[in-house]
Amino acid sequence: MNEPTEARLQMAGHWLRIGHPERTLDELQGLWGDAAVDYRAFLFRGAALHALDRNAEAVDVLKAGLAQHGPFLPLLHVLGSSLRAEGRLPEAEGAFLQGLSLDPNDPDLLIGYAHVCLAAGQAEKASALVERAASHAPESAAVSAARAQVAFALGKDRDMHRHSTEALSHDPEDPGARALHGTSSMLTGDSRSGYNSFASAAASQPGDPDLRAAAREAKLINHPLMRPLRPFQRFNPLVVWVGAVAVIYGLRLAGLAPLAFVAAIGWFGFCIYSWVAPPLLRRWINRRWGS
Repeated sequence: MNEPTEARLQMAGHWLRIGHPERTLDELQGLWGDAAVDYRAFLFRGAALHALDRNAEAVDVLKAGLAQHGPFLPLLHVLGSSLRAEGRLPEAEGAFLQGLSLDPNDPDLLIGYAHVCLAAGQAEKASALVERAASHAPESAAVSAARAQVAFALGKDRDMHRHSTEALSHDPEDPGARALHGTSSMLTGDSRSGYNSFASAAASQPGDPDLRAAAREAKLINHPLMRPLRPFQRFNPLVVWVGAVAVIYGLRLAGLAPLAFVAAIGWFGFCIYSWVAPPLLRRWINRRWGS
């Protein structure tokens, strides 16, 4: 392979590493002959298509690469991830298991298989796979992020916050880590940190509607006019209702009927506010965000 062709392949890999998959595809379009079927050409093209959510195309490219070069761990990893994104979970599992049969301790394959298990609702199995990956790569950002996702699936909000904070410490600019940290912050009651993380993730991925919607919702929750509704955010609304009714009836039973009446009027006003304020604020915020 001549030097210009090798340089083009290296540049394609460079664009992929720094988050410009479309530039990767541009570089690869100029390849011909043996370079066009080099294993890196298949890998970079498949990974770039996967990053652009063109997963059906990625699957075709990666399968062609495997047919050309035989089992190759990076190709199997990206193939499994692309199949999972397509919802083809049994095929994704097969790709990861094939890779793990070649290297049972590869952290990337273990985490990729864990994501398939999470998508299939097998959180306990995913947890075991992530911990196995952690035993081989304890300082990995991907391990911390996967632990956070497993904790979310298991309903362990504080564990999720701890692991997402670890993932964020590895790469403060990573949108995925920011989104995980935003979710865990909201779940543990730190809505300000949640908004900051979601806003940062949405700014770095302006084409992601889910991140944009999460940032808008976090901004709504953080608005000063929403402060009176914090009890509904921090506690189960049914518990808040039962508590309010118990207070009102408790005052009546204690012979404090006028105070119970005032509490009932206040609670009624609070309920009206909780029904009216959020939709109006959401409409105003959506208008400002251009949607």
